[in-house]
Order: sequence, then structure tokens, then C-alpha cells
Amino acid sequence: MVICSCRAVTDRAVLAAIAEGATTPETLAEQCSAATRCGGCLPELERLIAQHTVRDEREVVAAVA
Repeated sequence: MVICSCRAVTDRAVLAAIAEGATTPETLAEQCSAATRCGGCLPELERLIAQHTVRDEREVVAAVA
């Protein structure tokens, strides 16, 4: 699914960038060019970051416990 229509960035590209360490819209922009034009995708990018960062933190906590 296309997340950033201005730059034709897909959810797969965004999730790959998050998996590689992108934790802000700015770092996503650097890694996959999302949100570098109109910014209309920012809410979805922030949602994906929050969703996947929380999941990653839970996995780390579960592994430590």
C-alpha cells in the first residue's frame, strides 16, 4: 500500500526503514523519502512509528524478563 503518494513510498519501504532504526518522520525521510514533499503522510508515518516502536520495546522487555 502506498503511504506517501508524492514520492510513491510504500508501507513496506516505511516498515523496512523503521526496522533499520528510523524512529522519527525525519529519519524516515532520510531513509525512504517519505514526507519530503507535502507532508500529508505524516500522521500515518507517526502512527506506524508508534505502533512498531511500542512492539519492539515490548519484545525487548519480554526478552529481558
